[in-house]
Amino acid sequence: MQIDQAHYHGWNGRLRTPWVACVAIVRVAVLQVFRNKAYWLVLGLGALRFLAFWSIIYAVTQLALPPDVRRVLLQQFGFNADSDLAQDNGYIGFMQGQSVIVMILLAFSGSLLVGSDFRLKSLPFYLSRRIDRRHYIVGKLLAISSVVTILTTLPALLLFLEYGMFTSAPAYWVDNWRVAVGVLAFGMVLCVVNSILLVAISAYLQRIVPITIAWASLFLLVGRLGDYLYRETENDFWRLLDPWRDMRLVGQLCFGTFRREIDQDLAWWALAILGSLSAVALVALVRRVRAVDVVE
Repeated sequence: MQIDQAHYHGWNGRLRTPWVACVAIVRVAVLQVFRNKAYWLVLGLGALRFLAFWSIIYAVTQLALPPDVRRVLLQQFGFNADSDLAQDNGYIGFMQGQSVIVMILLAFSGSLLVGSDFRLKSLPFYLSRRIDRRHYIVGKLLAISSVVTILTTLPALLLFLEYGMFTSAPAYWVDNWRVAVGVLAFGMVLCVVNSILLVAISAYLQRIVPITIAWASLFLLVGRLGDYLYRETENDFWRLLDPWRDMRLVGQLCFGTFRREIDQDLAWWALAILGSLSAVALVALVRRVRAVDVVE
């Protein structure tokens, strides 16, 4: 059969940059997560928690609740009952609570999104195309960040918009624009730290059970060790061993609100620890991807 009869023809359009491949990697990864029915329960828990916060804000702004009831409702969800919602740690508590759900989801999806590329030997095939190692790493980091953003940052921004709609509308948004900036900054911290750590761990361990064990050890066992050392020495710096607590402290730094005076000093140490941990994980990830043999 002649080539022209098979309808093969040259490409006459404009070639786009290989960085566009990152968008395809993100799209496929997000669809993989949301199409997996096993993850729907975790996603449903995140949606229910968001609806609970939405209902509480609606109740305290639209219903004539007794002061005691209003105070109890706000305190149960981490808001300060004696001040505006924008001036306390309610948004931090919401995003931190959502990040717990994200961590559970990421622990089980790391093998699907990253580990399978190494385990099934499909990464050399991808890298033999115009996709470079840089594009692959950035695409996977953006994919994990997209999942984190969908479950943390976007719902927090919706709560901020809801409170403005139910109160003074544009005046609230203009007067408290720093809240939206704090939400975006804290969301970026969650995205960067979680994505780099998960992709690096998944690239080395590859299978779901080792990834889950390592992920749980990093965010649970190390945190328990820090709490034990804190109880024995009464030194708050030992609690910085917990990456989960470090991210919460950095979140308070993004919003500029602290529950204790010492938290302001600890927040800068927490930021340095998260930055160093992410840098080490990123270097390990780059070395792991570079070790893959590519046949061009």
